[in-house]
Amino acid sequence: MGLSHSVFARAAAVAAAVLAAPSCSREEPSGGGVRDGGAEEAAFSGAGIVEAPGLGGRELVGPLADAWSRIDPARDGWDSEAFSEAAVAQLGRLKAALAEPDRGRREVAGLAVEGFRSGGLRPVRLHAVGGGGGEFTVRDWDGEAPAGGGGGLAEVIEGLRGAFAPEAGPQLEAKLYKVEAGEGDAVSTAVLFHAAAAAADGGGRLQINAEWRCRWRHAGGAPLLEGIELLHYQEVERRAGGGAPLFADCTAAVLSANPSYGQQLLRPTDHWRARIPRDFGLDVVANVGLTLADLDGDGLDDIYLPQQGGLPNRLFLRRPDGSLEDATGASGAGWLDYSPCALAVDLDADGDRDLVVALQFKLLLMRNRGAARFELVGEVATRAQTFSLAAADYDLDGDLDLYACGYNASPGDLRESGALGSPVPFHDAENGGRNLLLRNAGGFSFWDVTREVGLDANNTRFSFAAAWEDYDLDGDPDLYVANDYGRNNLYRNDGGEFVDLARELGVEDMSSGMSVSWGDYNRDGLPDLYVSNMFSSAGNRIAFQGQFQAGEADAARGGFQRFARGNALFAGRAGGGFEDLSVPAGVTMARWAWGSRFADLDNDGWEDIVAANGFVTAPDTGDL
Repeated sequence: MGLSHSVFARAAAVAAAVLAAPSCSREEPSGGGVRDGGAEEAAFSGAGIVEAPGLGGRELVGPLADAWSRIDPARDGWDSEAFSEAAVAQLGRLKAALAEPDRGRREVAGLAVEGFRSGGLRPVRLHAVGGGGGEFTVRDWDGEAPAGGGGGLAEVIEGLRGAFAPEAGPQLEAKLYKVEAGEGDAVSTAVLFHAAAAAADGGGRLQINAEWRCRWRHAGGAPLLEGIELLHYQEVERRAGGGAPLFADCTAAVLSANPSYGQQLLRPTDHWRARIPRDFGLDVVANVGLTLADLDGDGLDDIYLPQQGGLPNRLFLRRPDGSLEDATGASGAGWLDYSPCALAVDLDADGDRDLVVALQFKLLLMRNRGAARFELVGEVATRAQTFSLAAADYDLDGDLDLYACGYNASPGDLRESGALGSPVPFHDAENGGRNLLLRNAGGFSFWDVTREVGLDANNTRFSFAAAWEDYDLDGDPDLYVANDYGRNNLYRNDGGEFVDLARELGVEDMSSGMSVSWGDYNRDGLPDLYVSNMFSSAGNRIAFQGQFQAGEADAARGGFQRFARGNALFAGRAGGGFEDLSVPAGVTMARWAWGSRFADLDNDGWEDIVAANGFVTAPDTGDL
């Protein structure tokens, strides 16, 4: 899913280190122990990049040696990335000056040229754009009125810091996502800036969302700021509740009474990699989701939690006091196989939720016998790992049918494709696993009707998620499928027959689709579509450099540039079409967005968007 040549090189280098390091298959004593290869500690190369421990000076096979040699972007010919690393370090000092006023004067020294002058970074004149009657107030800068204030770098920082209470330590982020070389030693960068803390007036909590154009001089050594131009500015203030967060983390409060919370759920993947044989299906990436539904019929939503291979799926029942009780043992649903997802849905129309559990290349159908006790009543073989499930009555016969999103193809299909599971081509892959539409024939009997109803068209993608919605308002549910490594599908349902119209309707959204949500965010009565992808700061920098894909057509370059843009919002239009409002609506940058959902979070009658994001937690936060 990455875009940067250098990022690919880093990933390959990590793989090389893992292959070269000695393996360990048993648990070390808790008191410590002697580690093999302990003398081979981290080395440093190039632009301060840490090499993986354990590699030492060993020789690598050709492809890995080639990748390893490209870790340093300066040596690999990517001056924009080398500059980015240096500028990000300087922006880190700028954030430190904003976070702690006492350090401000000290940190500013060595950040700017002697003649640095800039307008203010917090405009004086803002206008309310929404939320005025609810808990939140949103204020925008029109971009025309002078920002006000400004001066030297210290004055600019002080003016921005004045938005927050003096004692507040704001949460800060500055993400550099564009680099443009100018004349001589001049360089311009685009930076996304976010800050949040208690407001200076004591009325609540304030969040600033802004975009800057930073002008630098880079004649050797650390780059120096010549000026900062404000491109976009927005303030979001939450008045009610003072400075308290809108949401509170209650995970430990509701789960910690269960032994499985500490023994299983709090353990990271690396912990289990050293203890569970890989044959069980332990996956480093851990693409698993959860299911929320009332499974025991008490009116309270419960949680069914799929798990990695070798770890039992867990069922937690919600109790009246809000706590969750581990009922896995009595449920009959504690499968140990690799389980990416599950769906709780009433398959037999008896009034309670049954379970569909995805395992490796099969779906398990489990009847709810009452009180969240399940029995296995059927299995369906798949030709791919099922990463998500969606149910709807597509043929309007009164029962729910199942759609399974296939990602990695089965071993048999991989041998036929000859691609060994790697997406080909990377930005428009068509060698993924096949999706399935299973028609409910009653009695927990399901038939594969994928080809019969036309859903086998464009059905070799790496599908992450699907969602049903009657987008054309003709009375039957249509289907949108979000695919990784390329374009998506929108299958229109015409009386139980499907046709893919994603291209014609402008919603292919050629990117790294990972979730899809339908809603009516603008309250015009027409379904709107939000798709989560990946915003990549490195991708935005690299894909717009002249040397990137220099021999390819503009369309191919544009495809990669779109990959880096992030999430997409398509507004429904009369007649069944859609308009891409992603950029003007300001909803593209949600980082590495695994999941998203329309939801009215502040109960003001307008649907908001929540996006779950993140991937590997590591010291290097320079990309996503």
